[in-house]
Amino acid sequence: MTGKNRFEEDFPLIESFLEERAFLKAKEELSSMEPADIAEGLEDLSPARMVFYFRLLSKDLAIEVFELMESDEQQRLIEHVTDKEVAEIIEEMSDDDRTELLDELPAKTVKKLLLQLSPEERKLANKLLNYPDCSAGRIMTPEFIDLKGNMTAEEAVTRIRSIARKKETIYTCFVIDEARHLQGVVELEDLIMAESHTKVEAIMDDDPVFTLTTSDQEEVARIMSRYDLHTIPVTDKEDRLVGIVTFDDVLDILEEEATEDFERMAGIQPVEDSYLDVNLFTMARKRFFWLVVCILTEALTSTVLKHYSPTIQSVVALTYFIPLLIGTGGNAGTQASTLMIRGMTVGDIEWKDIGRILVRETLSGLLLGGALAVLGFARAYMLGTGLGVGLTLTFAIVAVVLMGNLAGTILPLIARALKLDPAIMSGPFITTVVDVFGLIVYFEIARAVLKT
Repeated sequence: MTGKNRFEEDFPLIESFLEERAFLKAKEELSSMEPADIAEGLEDLSPARMVFYFRLLSKDLAIEVFELMESDEQQRLIEHVTDKEVAEIIEEMSDDDRTELLDELPAKTVKKLLLQLSPEERKLANKLLNYPDCSAGRIMTPEFIDLKGNMTAEEAVTRIRSIARKKETIYTCFVIDEARHLQGVVELEDLIMAESHTKVEAIMDDDPVFTLTTSDQEEVARIMSRYDLHTIPVTDKEDRLVGIVTFDDVLDILEEEATEDFERMAGIQPVEDSYLDVNLFTMARKRFFWLVVCILTEALTSTVLKHYSPTIQSVVALTYFIPLLIGTGGNAGTQASTLMIRGMTVGDIEWKDIGRILVRETLSGLLLGGALAVLGFARAYMLGTGLGVGLTLTFAIVAVVLMGNLAGTILPLIARALKLDPAIMSGPFITTVVDVFGLIVYFEIARAVLKT
């Protein structure tokens, strides 16, 4: 496997088969490809052509390809195939992928699709849709292997073999009692390696890591990352096992959350679709809000400059270093906030660590500010601005870098305390805050040093 998309590479060959009406050859060529390659390749086709190719796939392959397609492409395909084909697809989809699809569709379409499910699957779909958004219950699948503690290893393996094809994973099995309370977890490897007569309860982990249906999906991802789990059981308030979350679901969550954080750190409201699929006006609207906030707060900069205009008029050389100061302070703040936000996201930083963090960032700000101040003083000397301006710039750089560090540390913590996403306190917002206060500090130092 080269890592290249085989669908794109072999597309001319498949098209030639179709022109010759050699449909069996085209079908065989498609069946030899990875589902992910087919899903990506179908997105570039017209609706009619996408449906034609989709109908060439075997049922199992078609379902797997459909699960891997982007939500907007799934909707596009659903709109152009028959109701019977749609029913077959969503009936056989894994429960967590089906819930994700139904989440993205308009309410009218969801109602129509649910009516096409079998009564059992419809009941299950409605149950998953009733859990809170972004909760473990919303992303879990009830397709897991359950065992009883009094089973022997041989009986457990026989049960796994009989139901494995319908389950999400077979590598981790879950031990429950008659009331479906979670008793423990046992790995398939341990069952295979154990003596055939060994009881499951003797080899299971009777203190497993688990989560609740109401837990936030980000918290679930952190737990699985911390304990290096590829599957985590999900229980209700009565400790009854109702589903599992697998590592592939967590990867999707982490990618989604990381994308949202990056967008918020850049001052953009989260965009759900891919860049090229987003309407131009929608993209502009998503970016407009924070640009307005920034321009309104940056207007304070002009107020500061006007206030200190007598100082500027008496020592014009002070204006030479305004871009240097605000750029340095803003960058220091962005660096500090990025480290803080990452630390909070992965669980490295907790409230009890605030004191240590503030001390570290203060020392870091003084160290970085001192080193940068030497460069600033050298630049002032090269421009021949005089000792007074050079000293003013030196002290101001240390103060602004320290201010940027502390702002980048404290503002994300304030956001978390207010139940907001800490990522919004990064990028443009911190830069703007440090710009305004950095200029005030700069000119106050200038007044004190230059006696203006």
